[in-house]
Amino acid sequence: MSSTGAPKKAHSFFVHLSLSYLAVYAVCALLLYLVNSRVISESARAFDRDDIRSDSLEYAQILRNNAAGNWLAEEVAIENLPASTLFAIRILGPDGQVIYSASQPKDLALPGGWEERPVPTGHPPKNSWREIYLPDYNRHLQMESTNLPDGRVLQVAKSTAREHVQEGILFHTSLAFFLLASIFTLGNGVWMMAITMRPIRQVSADMAKIIENGTCDADLSPVSSSISELNTLGSFFNRMVRKNDTLIKAMKDTLDNVAHDFRTPLTRIRSAAEFALTAREPPAPREELLKIFADIIEDCDTARIQLQNLLDIRAMESGFVKLDVQRFDLKKTVSEVADLYSVMAEDKRIDLRTELPESDVPLDGDPAQLSQVIANLLDNAIKYTPCDGHVLVTLENGQGLVRLTVADSGIGIPASEYALVWQRLYRSSNARAEKGLGLGLSIVKAIVGGHGGKITFTSSPNQGTTFVVTLPDRATALSPFREVS
Repeated sequence: MSSTGAPKKAHSFFVHLSLSYLAVYAVCALLLYLVNSRVISESARAFDRDDIRSDSLEYAQILRNNAAGNWLAEEVAIENLPASTLFAIRILGPDGQVIYSASQPKDLALPGGWEERPVPTGHPPKNSWREIYLPDYNRHLQMESTNLPDGRVLQVAKSTAREHVQEGILFHTSLAFFLLASIFTLGNGVWMMAITMRPIRQVSADMAKIIENGTCDADLSPVSSSISELNTLGSFFNRMVRKNDTLIKAMKDTLDNVAHDFRTPLTRIRSAAEFALTAREPPAPREELLKIFADIIEDCDTARIQLQNLLDIRAMESGFVKLDVQRFDLKKTVSEVADLYSVMAEDKRIDLRTELPESDVPLDGDPAQLSQVIANLLDNAIKYTPCDGHVLVTLENGQGLVRLTVADSGIGIPASEYALVWQRLYRSSNARAEKGLGLGLSIVKAIVGGHGGKITFTSSPNQGTTFVVTLPDRATALSPFREVS
C-alpha cells in the first residue's frame, strides 16, 4: 500500500531571498562576533598581565626594602582600586605557609581558598603565570607568582572590568548592528523582489492569458526590467509566443488546405469509380472509361505529391535527410524540369524562358533533391504570376560556383514578410488565394543548405520575385543534412 504526503507548501521568491540573505548574514555576523570577542578577551587579559607585572615589581621592591611587610600592607591599604576590579595579594613563606594576604572584595572566593596553604610544605610556587576562572563573577583572574631572594613567594592576582565591559559593548553594538542590517537586508529583499518579480509576474500573467484563451494571440506587453537577463528572457518569451502564434495559424491554414486538397481528388476518384461501376449497363465507350481511369491516376498522383511533401517536411523536422550525391549535368536537369512546367505556363499564357550555358554544367549533388528545388521554384513562379506574365530561368557557372536564378513578374512578397518566407507552413498574405501547404520554400532552403549552398531572394509587391540559388560545383561534406533555419 502506497501513500502520498501532502504537497509541499511553496513560498514566495521574496521569502526565500530574504531568508537566505538573513541566514548568510547571521552566520557571518556570528563568526565576526566570536572573532572580535576573542580579540577583546586576549587584549584585556594582556593588559591585566602588564598591570600585574608592574605591581609585582613594585611590591617586590617594597619587600626587599622592608622584609617585615609593613610597608607593603600600607601600600595595599591605600591602593585606590575601582570597585569593579578583582584584586588579591599574598606572601608565602619558604615552607609554603601564608604569611600575608589581602583581597578586594574581602570575601573574594578563589579555588582552594586564598588564605590556605596552596601547595605542599617545602614546595613553594616558582615564577609563573596562572589564569583562574571565577564562576561567581564570570571573570578570568590573572595571577603571577614571583620568587623573592629570601625564599618567599609574592603572588599578585588581578582582573579589571575591562574585558567584561568591552564584551558588553561588543554584544550590544553587534546586536544593534545586526538588527539594523536585518532591516537593511529585508529592505534589499523587497527592492530585489520589486525589480525581479515584476517582470516574472508579467510573464506569468501573459502565460495565464494564453492558457485561459487557448490561443497565443494575447496582447503581450514588452517586459521592462533593470536586469538585462530578465529583459532578454522577456524578449525571448514574447518572440516565442508570437512565433508559436504564427505557426499555429499557419498550421490551421495548412490543415484547411490539406483537407481541401485531399477532399477534391478523393471526391473525384470516388465519383469516377462510381461512374465506372454504373457504366456497365449500357456499356460505356472504351475511350470514356480510359479517360476516367486517367483522371483517377492523376488525382492519386496529386494526393501522393501532397503526402510526399508532408513526409519530406517530417523527415526534415527529425533533422536527418540523406543525399544521394553523384556527378550530373545540372543544365540537363533544369531543361527537363522547365519542359515539364511549360504546359502549365502555356495554360496561363505565361512566357516561360530559359537561358542556359552552351556547355554542360557538371555538379556534385543529389539530382532528385535538386530537381525538387527547381520544380518548387518554378511551380511558385508560375502559380503566383498572373496571366500574360513571364518567368525567366537562368543558369550560370564559374569560379567553382553554380548560380540558378528564377525570376517572375508575379504578385511579389511584402517586405514585412521577408523574415517569415522560410518558415514551415507559412504562406504569404498575397498567396493564400492559391492552393498550397506552405512547405515548398522551407524544403528548398533545407535542400540547398544540405548541398553547402545558399538561397536568397528579392521581391516587390506586384512587380515580381527573383530567387537566386548558389551551389558549389564540387561536393565537400554532403551526406545527411539538417534543415537550415
